[in-house]
Amino acid sequence: MIDLFLYDDEENAKIRFVSFVGESRHDLTLIQTDRHYGKTIVLNTQSNKFGIIGRDDLEEPGYIEYALGVSETDAEEIKSFLNDVIG
Repeated sequence: MIDLFLYDDEENAKIRFVSFVGESRHDLTLIQTDRHYGKTIVLNTQSNKFGIIGRDDLEEPGYIEYALGVSETDAEEIKSFLNDVIG
């Protein structure tokens, strides 16, 4: 039995599925909503990891590697893409 809901909201979302190849292949899902202070939920469908990523997080050393479960080289490619699409 559930005793307490912290929240149960519905919200419209913009969802983008993208796959691109650099040094390796990247398959990402980007979910943008009004939640998370304008940040984007980025899911790496290859590693089954995700991060709530904003422009400030792209500058944080090691964050993309940790959040998305990728190497430093792969993180640089992903950051290059995300810099163009995250507001």
